[in-house]
Amino acid sequence: MNTDIKQAMHVEAVKSFGTTEANENERRWNEEKIDRKNQDPTNHYDKTRMKLNFEIGPDGKIHPLGYQEKPLEVRLQERLSALDWKPFKPDSKIQPNCCAKFVFGGNHDRTLEMAFGDQTANMEKDADNSHLYRCKEIEHWAKDIYDWCANRYGQENIVGFQVHLDESSPHIHALIVPVGIRPKSGRECVMWSAKFGKDRFEYGRILKEMHTSLYEDVGSKYGLERGDSIDGRNVQHLHKRDYIRKLTKEAKQAEKAVKGLQTMIRKLESQIFKYQSQLEEIDKSLASGKMALREYESWKAEIQKQISEYQSKLEDKAGKLHVKEQELDRLTRDATNIRSVIQPFRNHKVDFTPPQITEKVPLFGTDKWVERQNQHIAKRFTEIVRKIESLYRNDAARQVEASQRNVLADYGEFYQLKRENQSLSDINQELESELNTLLEQLAVPSVRNLIFAVADALIGGQPVPISSGGGGSTSDLPWDGRSPDEEEEAYRRRCLLHALRVVKTVRNRYMRR
Repeated sequence: MNTDIKQAMHVEAVKSFGTTEANENERRWNEEKIDRKNQDPTNHYDKTRMKLNFEIGPDGKIHPLGYQEKPLEVRLQERLSALDWKPFKPDSKIQPNCCAKFVFGGNHDRTLEMAFGDQTANMEKDADNSHLYRCKEIEHWAKDIYDWCANRYGQENIVGFQVHLDESSPHIHALIVPVGIRPKSGRECVMWSAKFGKDRFEYGRILKEMHTSLYEDVGSKYGLERGDSIDGRNVQHLHKRDYIRKLTKEAKQAEKAVKGLQTMIRKLESQIFKYQSQLEEIDKSLASGKMALREYESWKAEIQKQISEYQSKLEDKAGKLHVKEQELDRLTRDATNIRSVIQPFRNHKVDFTPPQITEKVPLFGTDKWVERQNQHIAKRFTEIVRKIESLYRNDAARQVEASQRNVLADYGEFYQLKRENQSLSDINQELESELNTLLEQLAVPSVRNLIFAVADALIGGQPVPISSGGGGSTSDLPWDGRSPDEEEEAYRRRCLLHALRVVKTVRNRYMRR
């Protein structure tokens, strides 16, 4: 079994879908547009193979690409309107997912074989492939994937299903609206969580199952092994600077979402408190005879209904807030981690002009002339090699220095934690010793009463009179009173421990007498 011959499936949540992307999927381009797109070295749209592209329509049959009069983005909007989909305000940074973009593909050689059989296809840019014709196997593969999507998401929710054979590898673009059932009304609505999970962990589990299901229903029939799941992670190949910028932007959006949800929760809590106050008021009115029982029951039922509705909204917003807070925490950690990663070696661009021979070849002494030219060329190449070596050496030195700083920072943090741990251990031992002493002293009734009397005096801010046998005395142990920011419980505990020390000191003095 060749494990490299695998199926491929990518899913992306979409909050909006524009005309530009729709036109690309349906190839609603003219010759000039195609040439402009191909000026980008990463693009490869073969004009001679565009006639082989096709799509599967709402009737489940194969048609030429772009055969429908209504563009893809218009058909999407019509389906969303039919489901009564209402996005947030246009200026809101938080928008719900309205559809899912799928890309299906597979091993390059295998998909080309399904599309063109044993025909010779030239994959070079601007090559002439007008002789190619489309094989039936690629149509059967696309139809099976269409049926797989229809079984999972409903045929009516497949807005677009385009198959491209004019790029490097044959692949499918599917635009699908995820639909679920609203719990209260039982009506169909746009619901991403119904098909792809409520969080990234559930999404990862569903994605694994999707890969397996696609292999069992489709891939295995065409010699394509199960694809590798990425556990719901959004894998993108970005430069570090772009990735940091992306993470920062997403973190800001998540932070705004968290603040917005917190504001909504506060408003809902305020509304619930208001209705609860109204309940208390009508209870008082009923008790005082100002309100009849029938009127009271009517008001009470209405208020309780409002409270129940607001409570449901509050629970929903609290759940969303928890998810967003987790997302913000993850993005913040990722941004911090990516900034701490050591920079990779740079791909240095060095200006270099190859040495050229400008002198004419002499009639005599050509051997010495050739030797002199070779020395000149060797010298120029040696200079450029040394320059490149110096640049990469400096890069290596910077990486070593950065690594050493990271190690020193880690060691510094380790020793600080070690010192704090030792300090806490010492404090714990001291508190344990004081506790044992306190327990011993409290076992003696007379001493116990004296300790509590002194502690009560300290708590009340009064002088601490102590009588020990032959006469009265006062404590000369320092006492600074209660700190402004000290909690009540902590202050009482400190008073009790100080009272123990006061009694202990006085008793020791009395014993020495």
